[in-house]
Amino acid sequence: MACTLPRLIAVLICALCLSGASVVRAETPRIGAEDDWYPYTALRNDKIEGMSADIVRAAFSASKTSVELAPYPYSRCMELARSGSLAGCFNTTPDAHIRAEFLLPQEVLFSDDILLWGHAGDAPIDDLDSIRGKRVAITIGYTYGEYFDSYADIQRIAVRRDLNGFLMLQRDRVDYVIAFRGTTEALLRDNPELAGQFKALTRVHRPQLYLTFSRHHPQAAALLRDFDAGMRQIRQNGTYQRILANWQLIDGQSTAHGSTLQERHNNKTESP
Repeated sequence: MACTLPRLIAVLICALCLSGASVVRAETPRIGAEDDWYPYTALRNDKIEGMSADIVRAAFSASKTSVELAPYPYSRCMELARSGSLAGCFNTTPDAHIRAEFLLPQEVLFSDDILLWGHAGDAPIDDLDSIRGKRVAITIGYTYGEYFDSYADIQRIAVRRDLNGFLMLQRDRVDYVIAFRGTTEALLRDNPELAGQFKALTRVHRPQLYLTFSRHHPQAAALLRDFDAGMRQIRQNGTYQRILANWQLIDGQSTAHGSTLQERHNNKTESP
């Protein structure tokens, strides 16, 4: 008995250590990352890759906060965050509904242009009224700015992924696709058989994209504060700018398509 007691104590200590480690892992908050929105966030090579994923990781690392990124389709990601199963989700373009349902940090992840895409030979578009009654492919769960989202006189064709919308446009099953500039450029690089078939007809909106936090997850409010603090640090020390440069992306500064349809619509409604 005298020989086995130390061994028993050692086994118990080891078991307690393993149990404690499991508790720590179990308590690591999970942030939902969009699984199919490259080059911003996507599940590739069995890991979460992308510019905004790098930004989120860097921000939490700067504030010495442990989080786990988990890949989900965007609509599923947002629903899990809304219910509190996830602490947050990205990449989100907030509207009034999202602002009511989620907590938004002060710090923005990045900006990008939302463009209306048509066939290569289509004419530019100056107003949504010029495409009244037309079929526009939209991605499930995405928001595209108040002007587009509230415009009633088009047929919205919901698709699971941006790629599906462009395939439908190629086959004339829709008339237009609405999609972000950066993700469309990556999509066309990854699918060279689609190159040269489409062009951007107008800039619809230029939103800011966020990591949104749950109102029902117990750690979300603290994580939001840590994220904001980390974002301020990586902006100040140059890490944020290096991430943008690494992905060779411009943070919503392109002026190739002039002012947005939303800006022009707002100017009209605000004019006396």
